[in-house]
Amino acid sequence: MKKIFTFIVLTLCLINSKAQVKPYSTGSGELIFSFADYKVNNEQINTPVRFTCFFHLGIFEHFDFSDHVGIYTGGAIRNVGFTSTKGDTMMKRRNYYIGVPLALKIGNLKNDTYLFGGVEGEFAFNYKEKVFVNENKLDDLKFSTWFSDRTNAFMPSAFVGLNLKSGLNLKFKYYLRDFYNKDYTAQGVKIYDNTKSQMFYFSLAMNIRTISTTGKTYNKGL
Repeated sequence: MKKIFTFIVLTLCLINSKAQVKPYSTGSGELIFSFADYKVNNEQINTPVRFTCFFHLGIFEHFDFSDHVGIYTGGAIRNVGFTSTKGDTMMKRRNYYIGVPLALKIGNLKNDTYLFGGVEGEFAFNYKEKVFVNENKLDDLKFSTWFSDRTNAFMPSAFVGLNLKSGLNLKFKYYLRDFYNKDYTAQGVKIYDNTKSQMFYFSLAMNIRTISTTGKTYNKGL
């Protein structure tokens, strides 16, 4: 992760060392369609799409070194997880994450149309799990906990996407670490030791410019 961040920053510095930086801020939410490569004892488990729209909020600071090259960073809160089904049983699990991205933008930045790609570090702070049998929720198995050891607290990821002039933002993100913590023990047993839980998702967002460095407010898209 550190090498990727360093590469992006150094590349931009070399290419744009004499360019005038043009910063601005944006705010957005996301519609997230998540999946997972989920296996238990090497058996592939079905993971239908999990759709979420709440609660997702991102505030980002953009630095355009020219009309064609820039970066952005910032912070975001997201609800990310996956659903699995086997027979008549369905399980839903998710974490709330606080994330800090760093992305490179290339395209027509003046027209707000560009490709982007980068990395993000996310930190889990609330885990929730629900179990359904024959579509009936089992309330005694439902629970929510803060800063759970069941899942990995730090989740690095890589992402790519496309931003359009209208503000529409399309993104694909792949998590570089398993969702579950394989060292977690319950009654002396590592219950996730024989699992694989690699998450990824597609998202749609509408990014809106907020306040520029000149103090002007914008209502147009990114």
